[in-house]
Amino acid sequence: MKSKLNALVIIRKSSVEIDWILPVMERMKKQVNFNTLFLNEKSYLSLSNNKFLQRKWRLCNKNFYVQKKTDKLIYKMIRKFLINLLSANKNSFFFKFLEKLNYNIHDEFYIKKKLKINSDIKFDFILNEFQKTSFWANSIIKNNKKTKLFLFPHTTHLYKYKNDRIKIIKIANIKKNCDALFLGSKLDLGIWKNRVKKDKIHIVGHPKYDLDWQKQFLVRKNTKQKKIVFSIKNIIDESSKIHTKIYLDELYKICEKNNYFLVIKLPPFPQKEFNKMIKLFKKKNNRKFYEISKSNIFNSLANANLNINFNQSATTLDALSLNIPTIQLPAISKIKNKFGSNDSIYTELKLAYKISNLKDLEKKIKDILSNSSKTKKLTRKLFTKFFPKHKNASEVIENKILNFI
Repeated sequence: MKSKLNALVIIRKSSVEIDWILPVMERMKKQVNFNTLFLNEKSYLSLSNNKFLQRKWRLCNKNFYVQKKTDKLIYKMIRKFLINLLSANKNSFFFKFLEKLNYNIHDEFYIKKKLKINSDIKFDFILNEFQKTSFWANSIIKNNKKTKLFLFPHTTHLYKYKNDRIKIIKIANIKKNCDALFLGSKLDLGIWKNRVKKDKIHIVGHPKYDLDWQKQFLVRKNTKQKKIVFSIKNIIDESSKIHTKIYLDELYKICEKNNYFLVIKLPPFPQKEFNKMIKLFKKKNNRKFYEISKSNIFNSLANANLNINFNQSATTLDALSLNIPTIQLPAISKIKNKFGSNDSIYTELKLAYKISNLKDLEKKIKDILSNSSKTKKLTRKLFTKFFPKHKNASEVIENKILNFI
């Protein structure tokens, strides 16, 4: 019997990274021993807050370790001192010593011990989100040149930028090394072909939009009420707190008036201020017209008629994958006493509707809900325009990984 492959999954920021790669892990779990390294406690806690993802991940994962700030503390303190010194002194000796220090901090045998795996075991491949490759990958590949590095998006967003931004990236000429880069859409190619060799870029779609994956989620029982999902972001300043409350109250009034049902989808890692707001909302409103959802986004979107979110929210694509239209509200971050921009890549490509004024929200909702069959047909057409028509990204990625090993 052929022995299983060994892989290291590196999670940098949050459970959203797990959300992207998890369908691939589930598909490959009979062939691969997956070991997960969380680079900080916050990324692990983010996963713990999502019971569905955590349960699925545990069934796919063999060992895991949450990196601590105190790990290799002495080395880290020396490195910090050295970095400050280098800002004033460009001596090449210090650079070489700093590199050696980085390899000491990111010692492969140390992390294998923490993961409780045999030091003789070689990692066949590493999975890392595409923005910032962990130095752990450098260290492991240095010891074993056969280890493959695969990069993947940290969320289902569209990475299409304007020409002036692409020009800056070209001038910077910062390249990323990997064996393969997996992207969700052909629109992402414009930004990444300047950082990764074109033959290493693979447009695969998003695994979480695979039909087999989406079938796992609960379907809400049909009711006479139209279902609207409000996908909320975390509060990051006083202005966003004020405006989130305004939107929340206005949406509830619209739903109560028109006998719609509002599902308030909480972010993966709600902040204390956010939880206080929700607590007050629950006290004053009738549960007949709303529910608070901490579930996976697809549980919340099941049988929904409409998704409402903020500027640049990736839940636009989540909804589109299920043929559910989205209204995009103006941005709320870092805005003082006024509504922010309501333009984004999603509205630019007509993947989302937008409103410029809160008083237009009810009319826009009614227009969309009264033309639901026409709207669903349009959302399906738009989704397949920018993403692979056949939702089998996990299978495509699995085959590409195995071909590289």
